[in-house]
Amino acid sequence: MKKKRLTLDELNAYKTAYGKPLERKELLVSLLKPFAIAFLFTYLLFYYWWIAVIAGLIAAFYGYRVVMPISIRRVYEAKSFRQRNNFINNMTQILINPDRTMLSALETVTERSEGEFQEHLYRLLTNLQGTNNEEIKKAFDELISNYKEDVIFELFIEQLTTAMIEGRTNIETLKDIKTLHNELKIRQDDFLAKKREQEINYNIICTIVIGLILAITFSFGWSVYVETFAHQFIGWIFSTTYLVLMSLFYRSFIKKLGDDSVLEVQL
Repeated sequence: MKKKRLTLDELNAYKTAYGKPLERKELLVSLLKPFAIAFLFTYLLFYYWWIAVIAGLIAAFYGYRVVMPISIRRVYEAKSFRQRNNFINNMTQILINPDRTMLSALETVTERSEGEFQEHLYRLLTNLQGTNNEEIKKAFDELISNYKEDVIFELFIEQLTTAMIEGRTNIETLKDIKTLHNELKIRQDDFLAKKREQEINYNIICTIVIGLILAITFSFGWSVYVETFAHQFIGWIFSTTYLVLMSLFYRSFIKKLGDDSVLEVQL
């Protein structure tokens, strides 16, 4: 499913959910870093500063509108998932004790939680005070609605709902769901580790390419390279084709990098 374009206010909301607000420094980095990289690549190919500036501006716009939102959302989703995983583990551990009630367990785990997830749990506790079975289900359903992408978490909350309505906890089922969520966390951690490796490899490839361009340039001599290749028709064709291919590859790379759901992505 295609994700909508996020506004600056929405990005700031993601940032403040589990951390500090979006700062001016981050905005500047999201603009200047892609500008500098695109400017350098393009200038080394064409040796026309105005073409390099145009490429840099395009890259800066792409970094601001696409790369930065993906980066912020990835951090938000990772922290949110970690909070849900801690919640499942802590709730299961507490409810093993038959003397603990559902409300007391929720209160304890809520105090241990952080950020936006903690706010959702406080709202859940408020909605559960002195309610009937229908309102209990509605309160838990409201919590689930914020995390529909996490199917295992949804199953866990449904078990809590049943336990609170019926007054008895199926601890073995909770343990099974906890195990599933922990296995999912391991898969996600491995998945993210592989992506970090891909990022490192991509940066190494870019560095090697720059090195090759510089090596070719100075092996022929700067003036010879510029006059006989870079500023000639064949040079323009080669450089333009190369930049288009690199741009398409980078776009594909960023798109894959932005999807961290191991429930949807095949490893």
